[in-house]
This record gives sequence, C-alpha cells and structure tokens, in this order.
Amino acid sequence: MFDAYVAFQAKLRPSAFALITPHRWATYAELDADADRFAAGLRDLGVTRARGVVAIRIANDYLTHVVLLALARLGVVSSPFDDPACDLAIVAAEQAAPGELALSEAWLARTFDAEPRPVEPVRVGPDELIRVMLSSGTTRTARRVPRTWRMLEGNTRTCALTYCAGKPGRWVCLTGMDTGLGQAMTLAAWSQGETLVADYTTGQLAESLEALRPSILGVTPSFLRQLLGELPPGFPVQGAMRIVSTGGVLSPAVAREARLRLAPEILISYGAAETGSTTLADGAWLEAQAGAAGYPVPNVRVEVVGDDGAPMPAGEQGEIRIFSDRQSGGYLGDPEATARAFRDGGFYPGDLGRRLPDGLLIVEGRVDDRMDLGGVKFLPDLLEEVALAYPGVRDAAAYAAPDATGTDVCWLAVVAAPDLDRQGLARHIAASDRDLPEARFAWIEAIPRNAMGKAERRRLRAETIAVLTAR
Repeated sequence: MFDAYVAFQAKLRPSAFALITPHRWATYAELDADADRFAAGLRDLGVTRARGVVAIRIANDYLTHVVLLALARLGVVSSPFDDPACDLAIVAAEQAAPGELALSEAWLARTFDAEPRPVEPVRVGPDELIRVMLSSGTTRTARRVPRTWRMLEGNTRTCALTYCAGKPGRWVCLTGMDTGLGQAMTLAAWSQGETLVADYTTGQLAESLEALRPSILGVTPSFLRQLLGELPPGFPVQGAMRIVSTGGVLSPAVAREARLRLAPEILISYGAAETGSTTLADGAWLEAQAGAAGYPVPNVRVEVVGDDGAPMPAGEQGEIRIFSDRQSGGYLGDPEATARAFRDGGFYPGDLGRRLPDGLLIVEGRVDDRMDLGGVKFLPDLLEEVALAYPGVRDAAAYAAPDATGTDVCWLAVVAAPDLDRQGLARHIAASDRDLPEARFAWIEAIPRNAMGKAERRRLRAETIAVLTAR
C-alpha cells in the first residue's frame, strides 16, 4: 500500500521532511511513527477493512494525512470528506453523529503521546478496491470512482515520470489529497523521497513562496489566477520552479502572466479521476494554440469522436474519448452513469475538443457547459477569458438561465474589485473580436467552485432563477 512509501523513506532518510503544512513540518520518521500510532489506535476502535469505505472529515491538515496513511496500513478503503455514500466517517470531535467515529481531543492526545506500536500492514490484492475518488463534476452530483492499488501505483508512476520528472525538492499542491492531482503528487513525492507541501491557501502560499522555494507548484487555472492576484509587489520570478496546471482550460493570458511573474516553465496535464493523467503539454504552446492539452502519455490513447462514436477528421470538434491502462471500469453504485460515460471500451470525460494532424489534443470546453442560446451553441470559457482580462474583474463565470419567456440567455457572474468600471466592462466585452453573446451581469461575492476550482454553473443557474422568481 502507499503507506509503504513513507515507511521506506523513514528508514532511508528519516530526518528528511516528508510533509510541510502551515502548522506542522514533519520528517519521514515522524510521519511514519504517527501513522503506526494511529493505525494501532484506530484498529483498537474497530476500524478494519470490514467497516467498508471510510471518509476522513478532519479539519487539521496534518492529522488528515496521518489518518489517511493509518487507514492504508490497515488495508481500509478511504474516501474524500464529502463522499455521500461512505460507510463510516472519521471526525475530530467530542461526540459522533450517526455513521461517524469521533476522535476526541483526549483520545488524540493519548494517541500522539503513545509509544509507536509497529503495525503489520494488511495485504490487499493489486486489483482490490483501496481508495474511492469523486469525479469533479460541476453540473451534476459527483460520481464515486473506484481505485485499486494497481491504478494508484500507475498514477503515481505516471506523475513521477511526466510532469514531476527532474524536479527534486519541495512539491506544492493546492488542490488537496481528495483530488486526482493532489493524490498523484502526494504519493509521487513520497515514493521519490521528496517533500510534500500541502494545505496552503493561495494567500498563505503567496506570502510563503520565497521561503518555501518549491521546485513544483500544482494548481488549477482558477487557483493560479488567484495566486497571481495575491503575489506581493516586487515578487521575484522563481526560475527554478515548474508550474503544473490541471483541472480546466488554462487561458493563454493567465499562462503568459504566470511565466512572466511567477515561473517560466508551465506544464499542462489533462485527465480525469476516472483515468488519471492522460496528456501533457508545454504551457508555451498556448500562445500559438489556445486550449492545447498536449500529447498522450505512455499507455494512453485519446480520440475525438462524433455522435456515432466514429473518430472525427483532424481539426474538427467532437467529444473526447480516452483509453488508459489506469482507467476505472465504472462508477460505484451507479450503473446508469457508468453506461453513459464508459462506452466502446473507453471513457468519455464530457469534454469537447479537436485533434490536430500531428495528434496534439485541443480541449475547448465541457459538453455540459455548452449553452444553447436560442439555438446558438456557445462555450462559456471564451466569454470568461475576455471578462477576466478587464482590470478589476477578480473572478467570473458564464452560464445560462431562462428569461421571462423561458428561453435561455447568457449570464456572467462577476466578482468585482471596488473600483471596477461596470459600464467599461460591458463595453470591453462588446468590443471583443470574438463572437460573444450579449450577457446579463450578476454581481456576487464569490464564484461557487468545487475542489478542483471549477465553476459550479448549475448552482449559479439555480440561484439566478430563484432570485428572478422572487422578484
């Protein structure tokens, strides 16, 4: 199991840092000893593989990683904090609600203070379930994605050999262990004996980057844009750092600003929780080709197909289909969603794109995000990119909502700085050389986003309908 990475490094380089969080710097020896303490303690509380899928709902960042390793050592299937169908949830609290196991402050103190009791790892077959991930769906309920040890090990290896290759040191991931990028970077860092930097907000990281001096920064496009907005004045470009972007289309403007103000090297990793990383691109390619997602990594094939499932000619838009050696076979407890997404031997992530003649994949947006505005199809990313380029727009998300006649029209939710010229923004959008629809504006405090930073457009639509109905 993946806890073996930490146990091995604890013997090889015990005093090297394994995990840095805003509140704790832990060496491999310390992290491994705590994993043993908690594995023994949880086992005494009856937490075994027979308990089923166990979610970790703990606010303490260091403790979350320790419990994750302890569950792996016990062979227990773990899942994200918001898993809707877990069998048991571990919480740090004085009292437990139904379906929860509460770890009180007294129990936690005793466990941390106890002498480590080495726990013999529970052996789990390579094709048995060991981790449940949630798909990063933004327009429907997230699906439960089963991961076996073989799949996790494959994702770890792919991460270490592609977007994290050749960059020893401290690896920062802003998306958390419950996401595909966070999980892959965490396990790859520990497998290589590097240091994982986790659980920083973009604001905390902006203040700490010079001191931390990471070699890799894993982000989503929205988190990268937030980080750029929070960098202190005069921040020096980190020439030795690599940015890895995943979880959405990275705009050329944001990529350009990041290369000029943060780090010159950007890699784009495209994939899904159901398949792991599937393609890799150089962020500089965005200057020539917006939406460039790269070429397939080893043991992956990517196609762009039409409604009939047949491959589309080079350059023509269609739906993306992925074939991966790390691909899940379906969703847990959801045969209907499985039948829709896993077809023809491949996986349909729900993205639209094109393949250029040389095989470069271009991702243009989500199938579910595509708006039907009176029969005209439109992807929201184009409008968002134009809006975000205007001074004073801190965040934006485009979506569709019905007007008084019931016909969908385009809306643009905007998080504005106090000095934003609202009329100027409208003129800026109207003057764009892109074919953009007329948009109505919703001025809000924050764009609702999921763990990967993707805008929750269905929620924006529902909230807009509710406000309009109330009026």
